[in-house]
Amino acid sequence: MRYWIDMPGQHQRVHKRERICPVSGAGSLSESARKRRAREIVQRSGADTVEHFQKAVLSEIGITFRQQSETWFAYMENPRRANGKSGLPTAASTLATWSGIVRKLNDALGDLPLCALVQNQQPVADFITKMVEDGYLPKTIRNYVQLIKMIVASAKDKATRKQLFPVAWDQEVLLVPAVRKQNQPVFTAAEIVKIVCHATGQYRTMFIVLAASGLRISELLGLRIENVLDDCYRLRIVEKNYNGRQEDRLKTPAGERTVELHSSIATMLRMHIGARTSGWVFETKKHKPHSASNILKRYLHPILVGDSETPGVTGKKAGEHAFRRYRNGYLRRMSCPVGLLKYWMAHSRKTDMSDVYDKSPEDEAWRLEEAERLGIGFELPENVPSCTECTEKTKTATELVAV
Repeated sequence: MRYWIDMPGQHQRVHKRERICPVSGAGSLSESARKRRAREIVQRSGADTVEHFQKAVLSEIGITFRQQSETWFAYMENPRRANGKSGLPTAASTLATWSGIVRKLNDALGDLPLCALVQNQQPVADFITKMVEDGYLPKTIRNYVQLIKMIVASAKDKATRKQLFPVAWDQEVLLVPAVRKQNQPVFTAAEIVKIVCHATGQYRTMFIVLAASGLRISELLGLRIENVLDDCYRLRIVEKNYNGRQEDRLKTPAGERTVELHSSIATMLRMHIGARTSGWVFETKKHKPHSASNILKRYLHPILVGDSETPGVTGKKAGEHAFRRYRNGYLRRMSCPVGLLKYWMAHSRKTDMSDVYDKSPEDEAWRLEEAERLGIGFELPENVPSCTECTEKTKTATELVAV
């Protein structure tokens, strides 16, 4: 019997032939038996299976990981693309993170044909092992693996929109380390007082507002004076600033909100803004928005870590998000109404129907009353925001926590 079979990596089909049985004598078969035997030979070879055909076709396509990663990234950064969760284009901060990851992935896997992953996931497993040996944290490794899966899955047939390389990722092969405990530092009230005490100028005011409002650093740096309302008692959050670039979007739809401030913080913010009527609330000498990374490296980290002459507040680095975690924890300890807590912290209020039905955060007067009742949870140093060095009295007050 004769049959044709598709071969991976080869455009032309191969003509095969195999013996079924002798024409006559011992071992000869009837016509129906010969046909049945021929079908068994073809089935054993896999020539008539969809899987074998797809394997041969995919090897002919020859898309490399680098080529598909470039196609995938171009699609993800398209401003017309809407994220499924937020309905917004991919954030610039996310694209910047992905760009760095894709570069490293291409260095290791760029020349690998995607069709090879359908049969053998070992190259990805070797890459994961190398990351573990280099000391990458489990969460970082999982972020890399997630992008690998997204890039491979993004290769689709133009006509059917089905995946060209449907890889069944095997954890037993990949051995991706489990994420057990993430580093999520949070400041205590006493630490915030010490941080504020060591900070100077507008950075002192900035750290106080972060701890007293729970804003994300990008939201605070993108805050314009025009959006500081009601004599500095309310902050209208409608945009953010990333890496010195203003964006008329927020991290999530819940991010658009108005955050009320305690009277002591409103007074301090009025002193900081002064006679200005426009521009950013916190700006550089050239009247441009600050960069979050510069604030972190030049001001917050030195205060936290310290040096040979001045001991640090915590002795280890932490990001501006630690202020936000403090505010969230403080409001919970003070039994802040759940709907209001989610509203101020810009968390989703659509977890269940009770969230959907809760319209209490829409009451502006009540929100302001609650902001005053709840307070800020830490003692403000004297002479805020003008003092540049802590007095002995202020140093003593660092251990106090306001009720």
